Amino acid sequence: MTAYHTILVDTDGSDRSYRVIDHAAELARASHARLLILCARHDIDAHTLGPDLDRLGPDAYQLRGTTPTDTILRTARHHATAHGATDITTHILAPPTQHALLHLAATTGTDLIVTGHPHRHPLLARWLPTLPIELARHAHCDILIVHAPPDNPPHLPPNPADRHSTTVP
Repeated sequence: MTAYHTILVDTDGSDRSYRVIDHAAELARASHARLLILCARHDIDAHTLGPDLDRLGPDAYQLRGTTPTDTILRTARHHATAHGATDITTHILAPPTQHALLHLAATTGTDLIVTGHPHRHPLLARWLPTLPIELARHAHCDILIVHAPPDNPPHLPPNPADRHSTTVP
């Protein structure tokens, strides 16, 4: 296994992205690497929310400034720590994410970028570039695309072979 010194991973706050953080943290632990966790800041326009923001009352602060992104990064740090990473740094990126992520990777000497597979339909993936594909085209380091299962996997019908008959006395 290649010894990585700096591993960069992105998160959007979804369960799937936290599973990607878990994988990156385990790699960081195994290679004693620094783990950089980043999240893109998405500014919410208070004018667009209008009365909905007013109805939140004292909880409205959660949608202002960097609070949502800080919360995502705090949770991501907890995941990384739970999976053995010790040298963890978090970053908030301003959109556009791909350009900012590649710039951060270049300026921090990142050896490996870990990102999640978006699980799009294959036809959509062919016409709409995804972040992992664009990173693979432009990054000057290794890319690991984690195939974490979707947050809400589709319900599969029961397999008849898994049925067990039980007798209740």
